[in-house]
Amino acid sequence: MNNACVTITGPREVALLDAASPSPDRGQVLIRTTYSGISAGTEMNVYRGVAPQWSQRQDPDSGLFLAGEPEWTYPLVYGYANVGVVEELGPAVSGVSVGDTVFSYTPHCRLVVANAGDVVLLPEFPDPRRGVFLANLNTALTGVLDARPSLGSAVLVSGLGVIGLLVTQLLRRTGVGLLIGVDPVEQRRQLALEAGADLVYDPREPVPELVRERTDGRGADIVIEVSGAPPALMQAIRTAGFNALVVAMSWYGGSFDGLKLSGEFHHNRVRIQSAQVGAVNPDLGPLWSVERRTALATELLLALPLERYITHEFRPEQAAEAYAMLDRLTEPALQCVFDFGGTA
Repeated sequence: MNNACVTITGPREVALLDAASPSPDRGQVLIRTTYSGISAGTEMNVYRGVAPQWSQRQDPDSGLFLAGEPEWTYPLVYGYANVGVVEELGPAVSGVSVGDTVFSYTPHCRLVVANAGDVVLLPEFPDPRRGVFLANLNTALTGVLDARPSLGSAVLVSGLGVIGLLVTQLLRRTGVGLLIGVDPVEQRRQLALEAGADLVYDPREPVPELVRERTDGRGADIVIEVSGAPPALMQAIRTAGFNALVVAMSWYGGSFDGLKLSGEFHHNRVRIQSAQVGAVNPDLGPLWSVERRTALATELLLALPLERYITHEFRPEQAAEAYAMLDRLTEPALQCVFDFGGTA
């Protein structure tokens, strides 16, 4: 039986192609996809052809991205927010049963195979699409755990897409003081207020000055930069107060001509921390792990209002339309999903 997969065939080119149906090996499970979430951040950089893996390969020992043979080549099947039902077990599988609804970091394919130890059993949701947010929640939690806000902190979230809105919800639960959201889209700013932000600004406003007016001249204790836009990183640095922390959560593409590492960055001793979902902040100590973070994210799937962030649903056959819309933002969008439920 053929397996329909959303496939990136070139820069800004995507198609639904048939692939061989996979079979689970030892310790693996076969999953029939019901919904698969489309990332509006990382995945768009992959689609545009600007991700570093298109021209470099990361050395597993040094962690360096090295020129030469690229890590990825076309065609590429991508995606990492899969909700589906277990159809078959490979040998030596425990803890997972046929018929279980699970989340897996697997691509946009009708059938996928995953290691049984890597899938997450999902609770029953009235709307099963809620499960695709597990990837986003893990990312948002990583940023908040890296930020380590304290009671009463003045925190600014720059970029109010899905991740930024989730970060806003999580920050409000930590007991921070002044919570500010920044985004150019009015609809997203309104959602941030509903998620717990005290104030919202358009990035075209004088945000660094406005934040200082609200903080007795101090600036923000923490800025969590989620947009991935180089100008937003510069604005985050200028908004941060003395010895404050900027948490950078996204890949940055494009030009950094406007980034100045003199001025505020140097004289205000601003710290910049990369937040990457593959690990948990080691400063939290040995009791924290990726597994513990995932368990917390799974609990939050039930606790947080999430369905409001699903703005578009596409059939896999509409992949080109879906990616083009997200790439160009021809209409307001937050979380988009592929519905594989009826794919033949």
